[in-house]
Amino acid sequence: MCIRDRNDPIRKLIEKNGVLIAAHRGTCGGNVVQNTSLSYKNALLHGADMIEVDAAMTTDGVFYAFHNGEEKIEYGIQKDIRTMSSQEVDSLYALNSLGQRTKQKAERLEEVLERFRGQCLINIDRSWFYWKEIIAFLNSKGMQDQILLKSGVEESLLEEVESMGDGIMYMPIMKKMEDWQLVKSYNINVAAAELIFTDLSSPFIQPGFMKELHELKIAPWVNAITLDDDIILSGGLDDNHAIRDGFEENWGRLMDMGFEILQTDWPALLKGFVTKRF
Repeated sequence: MCIRDRNDPIRKLIEKNGVLIAAHRGTCGGNVVQNTSLSYKNALLHGADMIEVDAAMTTDGVFYAFHNGEEKIEYGIQKDIRTMSSQEVDSLYALNSLGQRTKQKAERLEEVLERFRGQCLINIDRSWFYWKEIIAFLNSKGMQDQILLKSGVEESLLEEVESMGDGIMYMPIMKKMEDWQLVKSYNINVAAAELIFTDLSSPFIQPGFMKELHELKIAPWVNAITLDDDIILSGGLDDNHAIRDGFEENWGRLMDMGFEILQTDWPALLKGFVTKRF
């Protein structure tokens, strides 16, 4: 594992703001559709430092900013976008939060990246299905100082990052301590570490492990998002509990544990809290 000066964009922002705010699929609602430039701009207006952009590739090799599996919710169709051509995807119009048809479409990832070039950090998610293609694509964009690429910890994925991803800021999604041992065995540029934990006894959130990450200048990332009432990503210290029970009791505890990047669906609320805290 290697840590390079290319991680400076993340480190400098953390030093400036104390904590970085990552907006989950942008900030959507009303007539603003998730994973669109409108939702990403909305997130930045709400105080986000980073936008999370899902990536899906069509049968003819075109990347879109879209989370596969959301086709029924977003378009009202029972079809996986990864089995469609770009022509088919371009013909679709999204539904808003009320289920009404809009004039908004899935946007090509290339267009999204160009639109936000130089404006913010960009986390590329859900692209590991086409790992070689996405790494080559991102390398061609010359945006290594903005893009944070992530994936689960699998040897095949880590091997590709090691061989093709020189210069890319990478973040492993880790669910057990063995994942960390595997990540450390590869010569890759780890800029952040996404830590998944279901309860507060997890070794990930113990002071010793947090100290190790901080000393390596790896930013610990936590998913404060509440996906639903059953999935637990941050030991129950999440957005819903922050709104219901208090920001300090939830987001504040995550910060005190040592997390330097918090992903949320409510960046304006978190931004206000972070600003007051620091």
